[in-house]
Amino acid sequence: MMRLPKGGRIVRKSADGARARLTGHSPAGANPLGRTEASLAEHLRLINPDAPPQGGRFVMTETARDMLRSLHLVAGVAGGAMTMIAGAPGTGKSEVVRKFLAETHRAFSFEAVSGEGGIWSSAHGIFRALDLGQPNSRDLPGDRQRIAERLGLGGMLIVDEAQYLVQKNPRGKDNIDALEWLRKVSEEGCCSIVFVGDLALLDAVEKLPQLRRRMLRPIIVRRVTKADVEAVVARAGFNDAVVVDVLFAVARRGGGLGDVATILSHARLFAGGGKVQPFHIMTAIEDLKLQPKGGK
Repeated sequence: MMRLPKGGRIVRKSADGARARLTGHSPAGANPLGRTEASLAEHLRLINPDAPPQGGRFVMTETARDMLRSLHLVAGVAGGAMTMIAGAPGTGKSEVVRKFLAETHRAFSFEAVSGEGGIWSSAHGIFRALDLGQPNSRDLPGDRQRIAERLGLGGMLIVDEAQYLVQKNPRGKDNIDALEWLRKVSEEGCCSIVFVGDLALLDAVEKLPQLRRRMLRPIIVRRVTKADVEAVVARAGFNDAVVVDVLFAVARRGGGLGDVATILSHARLFAGGGKVQPFHIMTAIEDLKLQPKGGK
């Protein structure tokens, strides 16, 4: 079990103490609450402990608000436009896409798949997502027209995991033609295309200046921000700097806001239906093996 002393460094407690806290039983002669919980409660103050957890997974972080701004801006262009959202893992990209799609009736989505890049594979996947049947490999311009007609004038296609549109070539230059092919869909059909992916997407787009300059208010998120972690933590009922610092350190390991949400959900399990206390969060971090560096 971990606790957070005044210096802020995570250290372990004994296995017996941890077991007692997780099962509700304590070792013989021990205080059922334990000194660790009292110490954590002192340093990690629980804000609004009686407030029930708010439903829904989506949290309107600063980054999410910025992404939605670009999506709505592109959606408002009558003749179609293009943009890109490229970000590190766990920055909320897919959650934003789901929220936007739930609020918009003229947008379609397609999730690219690793190993299925290139024009033909991408066209096949998009046709399947749009219920267009099979594309014609001998008439790619006609395939673009069918996609544009399905989207409609001013309609929108959001390509999630768009870095996988790139066909990797371990022996030479990667094939990035699918990105250009979709640019032509947008221009010929007067519809909007949005690429959403990781930072490898940015690298691919930068190799296509004619595509890059058409991006309307592109969003680049290189790492999860502390402000976003604060928003997620506050949604769970906490607003303490130490809680935020610990979870921000966890998020920066690479899992981002996804790891933060997982920890908070796991902490509710340890709470057993009761109020989530700070030591539940610390227990969840250890149990999920997500301790920040130096916290072993």
